[in-house]
Amino acid sequence: MLYFAYASNLSKKYMSGRCPHAIPLKKVMLKNYKLTFNELADIVPTQGEEVIGALYLISKQELEKLDILEGYPDLYDRIKVELEDAEGNIYEGFVYIMVEKKLQAPPDSYYKILLEGYDDWDIDIERLEKAKSLV
Repeated sequence: MLYFAYASNLSKKYMSGRCPHAIPLKKVMLKNYKLTFNELADIVPTQGEEVIGALYLISKQELEKLDILEGYPDLYDRIKVELEDAEGNIYEGFVYIMVEKKLQAPPDSYYKILLEGYDDWDIDIERLEKAKSLV
């Protein structure tokens, strides 16, 4: 199954520690959502915005592990989304979104992991910095 990572799981090192058999595939975009912080990274539906992240191929066992690690269904919900790569190819995957919405800045240690992930996937940090500046 295809999993869309937009936060700490963007870090290939961090993700491999959580799901050692996950296969990093490519950088993709989720349209009509924007990145925000509720202490941890979150996405919210926002027309005209987009979130850049990574597509991973994971097994059912890794999904079950991620569900536990992400606090599904109490902290994060899991939804299906449509993703697009730079060539316009469309993929259906799933993503975690926070259940409770409250703006709060991320801890520095967590933000550092996000920066590693953005570097791993060559993602511009402009949206990340903007999301952090709004809390």
